[in-house]
Amino acid sequence: MIFNLILVYFLISFVQAQNKCITNDDDRYIDGACFTFFNIPLNFTAAQEYCQHHAPSAWSILAKETSDTQAIWLAKIAVTEFEMNSGYFWIGVYRETTYDNFKTMDGFYLRYQRFAVMNPSMNYVAARTSDGKWYTLPEERRLPFVCSYYPTNVVQTAANAPRVLKSLKELFYL
Repeated sequence: MIFNLILVYFLISFVQAQNKCITNDDDRYIDGACFTFFNIPLNFTAAQEYCQHHAPSAWSILAKETSDTQAIWLAKIAVTEFEMNSGYFWIGVYRETTYDNFKTMDGFYLRYQRFAVMNPSMNYVAARTSDGKWYTLPEERRLPFVCSYYPTNVVQTAANAPRVLKSLKELFYL
């Protein structure tokens, strides 16, 4: 019985791996990451908390853009999802003070950046829908936002399924 339940779990994981993104058909898979769009105007901090508690994955954070491909596609999709041709949406980039370097919500310093101006003046970053360029805005500004997560955990689970099943059989003497 336990073996059957475990088998069902891994088969479901495999099917989810085929869809790349974990649970939501509305999630967009772009250049290695899944993105969920929320047309709910929140300040930066509230948007990050919303990503952690209401997005489809427990590992969701405000969007982590790592390439021009992601930035441009997010901006294009945001026009439709947020029903605005020009405007801004929160992404997961910030700094503690104006003297610090910018980092992503998972705590890493930026390897990729798309700032429209050389010396941004504020600490919280939003992307512009018209071109995907980054601008700093006040934390209390209420904007729609995008959350992101990596589908890696699901894909690894599906890839490791035969080895894990063999180990479970040995463990339960099946």
